[in-house]
Amino acid sequence: MGDDVVITTYDQARFKLDADVRRCWAFKGSQPIVYKNGSKKAVNVGGAYTSTNEFHFYKMKYQIKEEVLWNIKLLVMKHPNMLFLLDKASWNKNKTVINYLERNKIPYMFYPTGASDMNAVEECWKQTRENVTANKSHNSERELLSGLESYWSKNPFKHNLLNYLSP
Repeated sequence: MGDDVVITTYDQARFKLDADVRRCWAFKGSQPIVYKNGSKKAVNVGGAYTSTNEFHFYKMKYQIKEEVLWNIKLLVMKHPNMLFLLDKASWNKNKTVINYLERNKIPYMFYPTGASDMNAVEECWKQTRENVTANKSHNSERELLSGLESYWSKNPFKHNLLNYLSP
């Protein structure tokens, strides 16, 4: 592979409107209060993090192969010469997606089963949850998506993708 190859990791996440309850600060002797709205609604997102420290995200109605394929096509337009790394979720590892990658000669690899710690996008999801959804409920999908987009545009990720791929 040449120096111009962009390594691209890809994953999907589901962010719920209801608070992602975590530890929080409270005055000594008081009980912390986290508002939960009880909503089961969520926003699905496909995300990619590259060896050039770029984060790309795409709203998905569902985590299905057709939406994954659309995300991949958008990524190929931005990075035509890439090595594509993804997990073994059923919507990633299916004939539709694999045929597209092979037909377009896009080199790809799947992470080993249970090795989510090797996927740099997981760090993006972790930081996003800590800063956008931890202990905070959202009133609508639009409000949540706006919060996610705002966080991602104002807080670029700076972790080194290659550190996740080597022991």
